Amino acid sequence: MNIRQPIHLMGEIPRPAPNAQVGSAPEHTARTSRGAARKRWKHPTDRARAHWLVRMNYSNRFCVCALLGLPVGAHLTDIGAPLWLWGLLVAQFYLYPHVLYWRARRAHDQLRAEKPHLLLDCVASGAWAAGLGFPTWLSFALFACNNINFVAYYGGQTGVPRLVGAMGVGAAVVWFSGMHYPLNPDTGLAATVLSMVALTLYLVAFGHTGHQRALAWRKSNLKLREQYKKINALQARLREQAVRDPLTGLYNRRHLGEVLEPELARCRAARSSLAVVLIDVDHFKCINDTRGHAVGDMVLQSLAQLMQRHVRAQDMVFRYGGEEFLLLLPDISLETATQRAEALRTAFGQTPMRVSAKDAPPLNVTLSCGVAAFPLHAEQGEALISCADQALYAAKRQGRNRTQVWPQAVQAACA
Repeated sequence: MNIRQPIHLMGEIPRPAPNAQVGSAPEHTARTSRGAARKRWKHPTDRARAHWLVRMNYSNRFCVCALLGLPVGAHLTDIGAPLWLWGLLVAQFYLYPHVLYWRARRAHDQLRAEKPHLLLDCVASGAWAAGLGFPTWLSFALFACNNINFVAYYGGQTGVPRLVGAMGVGAAVVWFSGMHYPLNPDTGLAATVLSMVALTLYLVAFGHTGHQRALAWRKSNLKLREQYKKINALQARLREQAVRDPLTGLYNRRHLGEVLEPELARCRAARSSLAVVLIDVDHFKCINDTRGHAVGDMVLQSLAQLMQRHVRAQDMVFRYGGEEFLLLLPDISLETATQRAEALRTAFGQTPMRVSAKDAPPLNVTLSCGVAAFPLHAEQGEALISCADQALYAAKRQGRNRTQVWPQAVQAACA
């Protein structure tokens, strides 16, 4: 058996073996994948694939060449240049930018391919200045425009030395080869005026492009800022939803676990007290069974609203379980916490609730409360809640609709 396998070049589609079954499922899947890949693949010359710096340099180069070709042409007219020099002008100032852009788009690394293009611009500009005998206005315009492009790409500290060096190389090659006109810094009126106009127009165009880019960046920054605000608002809403009970709007048991120990640590450092009140709706299962779950939900919502009206700014109200609620009361004595729990129980029990049914009688609901305090009864959060829970259990054992304090409640329950 021949174990040699054909080696396929990159991009070559393997052909099936002569004895392979045509139209088999694996081959069909491979053909489908290759077809989809060909549809997704685009030629490197696609404009959308050009790097933004390559596009910027192309725009600058095209604008510079189109504008500077006019004063150079006027100077060639003044000196009676031969036809071949006019052809070189057309190639340099009107075809050259498109060729470099085409080459940069096809390059695998577009930025790396664009760097020698900038140097080539300066070499060609130096060669033109030396070849024409260093006319003042043309040489200045060529230097100024290339200087703007170099500084925009490399920055001032790196761009200016490279610009001077590249233009010097181009000028030296032409000058020492003898292929130049005699030294003559004068330029004709047309070439002078066109040099001024070309330089002015390029500066205006460059400034306009920078202004438009700044506006685009500002718009993009504003859009990102708005998106950032929306994301922050969404995150805040999600955090709020994560710690809130959807029925009552109170904090949930998860949030209690996050804030209880830090609050105890604060009270411990401040040598202050903290009270926990556990509240349970009496006979809540009976309410659900006889009046329905909608009425049961209304009872819980009414109790939640009442507790929110009866707490201080630093107090926190939690839905601890199904019909159980927890009040976290920092910086308060045990006696005051007991009085507030009793006032809440009395207010809720003396407020009949009307249900939606017209013929349904008002609903009287009572509460049972258990109270425990830090540091009198417990030092840790779980132990403190356990004490309040035992007090609540004792209140229920004694007939409900009452407020009990640990450990007196435990002693009464045991008796």
